[in-house]
Amino acid sequence: MSNSESDKTKKLIQTLSSDLEKGSLNIFTLFLSCLGLVFLGILVGWAASNLSGRLNTFPGWWPEPALLLVWGIFSAYLLSKLAFPEETSTWIFWAAGVFLFAWIALILSRFFTEEVPSHIHLGLCPAIIASTSIFFGAGAWFLFKNTASSRPGLSGFLFLNLLLASSNLCLKFVCSVQDPSHILISHLAFTLVWIGALYIPIRKKFSW
Repeated sequence: MSNSESDKTKKLIQTLSSDLEKGSLNIFTLFLSCLGLVFLGILVGWAASNLSGRLNTFPGWWPEPALLLVWGIFSAYLLSKLAFPEETSTWIFWAAGVFLFAWIALILSRFFTEEVPSHIHLGLCPAIIASTSIFFGAGAWFLFKNTASSRPGLSGFLFLNLLLASSNLCLKFVCSVQDPSHILISHLAFTLVWIGALYIPIRKKFSW
């Protein structure tokens, strides 16, 4: 790319960022909105557990639900940072998936150290994750349709992390099965499949 083209691109990015900051959208309000999505997942799960009479299914906050909560909050923060095109921090590449990998490590450690039942229960958890993530994603997309991320691939990945952290938090209130084999297959594996299936179309949505 020539110097003149590089200067034009830089000027365009600065103009887009300036226009976004002058409007109603800024990093702080975007972060609070994304954070609201995480707590909406908790609220929806809690309400569903009350309506279904499953008041005692929530396993407590430590360790897995707490990890999911931090994963959602961290994804919300990073996504709000990347929503503006001047963001260039390279550490975001390393931090983006750290809590997802921590969740994988936690579930795998449980699977290999705890007793696994002879029958693996699948249940409706994959359907719940799919429906809640689509529901959350439809609403959350309105927050990002006017943003101009300079890294659509990473933004798409973080967007999916945010949705699926919220969906898995919601699921913790309604799923009564806490066997590591069930969580590994019906929760974790389907979450990874969902991220892989939606990554390319979501990435295209963040391209500008």
